[in-house]
This record gives sequence, structure tokens and C-alpha cells, in this order.
Amino acid sequence: MVNEVIKQNNFSNKKWMIVLIILVITLGVIWKIFFSYATCGNWDCFNSHLENCNRVKFVGESNGLVFEYTIKGSSNNLCNINVKLLQGEFNNQDSIKLEHQEMICSLPLRTIVAPERNIGNCHGLLKEGLQDLIIEKLYTYLVQNLGRINLEVLDIPELD
Repeated sequence: MVNEVIKQNNFSNKKWMIVLIILVITLGVIWKIFFSYATCGNWDCFNSHLENCNRVKFVGESNGLVFEYTIKGSSNNLCNINVKLLQGEFNNQDSIKLEHQEMICSLPLRTIVAPERNIGNCHGLLKEGLQDLIIEKLYTYLVQNLGRINLEVLDIPELD
């Protein structure tokens, strides 16, 4: 009688162990399909994934800034890419302040371009910070060249 109960418990434990193993494998497959990303090591790899809007992560440099690009997938004929600034320009404190900020950019499907190239397709804190930098640079340029701009508008030759 006792041996029969022990055998029954062993069989029951083995059955639960098999169910647990199947559950872990199933969860692993679901994770791989829905939540994992391939990684790219160069722009060619990233661009081929971007063209088809396949999920991938890539760290690349653009205009002296280092970004992490994560293609999230497509919706409404747009490819959604998360862009995170990993490293700003060394000589620009304002861009360094934007490090680790993110934005989501939506590009038309089959478009191969750096997502931050057309910032109008993006939204998020990084976009706002980059726009502030552009406005500040433009303002500085205008102030530094105001005299020259006035002379050009009035069509007065410069005195050198």
C-alpha cells in the first residue's frame, strides 16, 4: 500500500516536471517571437532590416552623435523606430545633456534613411532637445552675422 502511494507520487511528480518543461519551452518561444530583437553591426545590416521594418537593434554614429536604433515594427504603413542618444558631441555640452533621451520616429514603409534625418516624423524628449539645439545654433548664427545680413538686404557693399 505504501509502495503504491510512493509510485503514484513519483509518477505525479514526473508528470508535473514534464508540464513545467513544456511551459518553459513555450514561454521561451513566445519571448523569442514577440519580444527579442536581432542585432546589427553595421549600417548595411540595419538598412536591410529597416527596408522591411524587421525588429532589430543597432548602435550607429550620425553627425558626430552615437544613437541606438531599435526597430519596433510597423503600424498604419509606417515603420516605428525608437532612437536613443547614447553619446553627444564631446565639445558640445548641450548635446551631452541630451544623452539617454529617446524619441520615436515613424517612417513610411520601404524608406531607407536615418530616422533622425527628418525630425518632423519623430516625437519625444530627444526631438524637443534637438530642436532646441537647432534653434539656439540658428539664433547664434543670426546674432553673429546680423551686420552682414543687414548689408546684404540693403545691397550695400561690405567694407573690408
